[in-house]
Amino acid sequence: MSAQWYVSSEGQTLGPYTGEQLQQFAQEGRIIASTLLWAEGMTEWLLASQIPGVLPEQATPAPTAAPAWAPPGSRAGVSGGVATNSLAKPTFAGAAPTDAPYPHITVKPASFGLWAGTYVGGFIIMILGMIAAGVATHQNPDQVSSGQGLAGILVLLGIFSICFSGICYHIIIYRAWLCLSAGAPRTSAGTAVGLLFVPLYNLYWLFVAINGLPKDWNRIVNSYEDLRSAPRLNETTFLLFCIGSLVFAPLAVVVMFPVLSQLCKGINFFAYRKNLSTGNSPAGFGGIKFG
Repeated sequence: MSAQWYVSSEGQTLGPYTGEQLQQFAQEGRIIASTLLWAEGMTEWLLASQIPGVLPEQATPAPTAAPAWAPPGSRAGVSGGVATNSLAKPTFAGAAPTDAPYPHITVKPASFGLWAGTYVGGFIIMILGMIAAGVATHQNPDQVSSGQGLAGILVLLGIFSICFSGICYHIIIYRAWLCLSAGAPRTSAGTAVGLLFVPLYNLYWLFVAINGLPKDWNRIVNSYEDLRSAPRLNETTFLLFCIGSLVFAPLAVVVMFPVLSQLCKGINFFAYRKNLSTGNSPAGFGGIKFG
């Protein structure tokens, strides 16, 4: 284990650490079987239990409440009636115990209807514009100019509608990753969307931000008892969308509808989920409700 290793802890990436340090952390109980680890050359984060040599041969059960990260030198304090250590060490638990509540995430709801309406409506308006342009060519010379003007307006409206649906699409992806931010996902919401705009690299990143989304989603919602009723994402559907986006656009267009429908249902689960810290459900999502 000579590589430099990184550890995912509470949505943050810590490291690098040597293999010997990882083994020491595991002996101390700060790395457990569900902790996520990564080293250069790996295509994705792996659980500590999947990497030989990290965990002791007879690993002890993970503590029910792992200590939170605090920088060395911080003073002792009391939080919720429990004393904290003055030299607290980082814990790298990759997933909370199933009986612990998932932290409340503030996220706006998503509207599948708004995306689908602007996407499909945009193409319909463009088709009407092209029909209008064709009709205009067979009209009297005095009416050609007005007919072509109407056709141009319809085409521009269609393009605007499709562009708006593209914005909705990326916002839906952003909010879906945002819902997972407290469960040590493989990437942050901003990075997931931002790298989709990088030419050429986005061909690879598509399989991280889109194909990796249902994998992290299902892992996280299965790890918390209060998320057991959350919608699950179909990993095959997301994979087909990624493959279609690269090699067969019609497949991607068709599969995009169930992909975004699933994401909107999942986002809305988190958006309207009861905030256990206040006992209230979120309200007052101002502005336009779109993914």
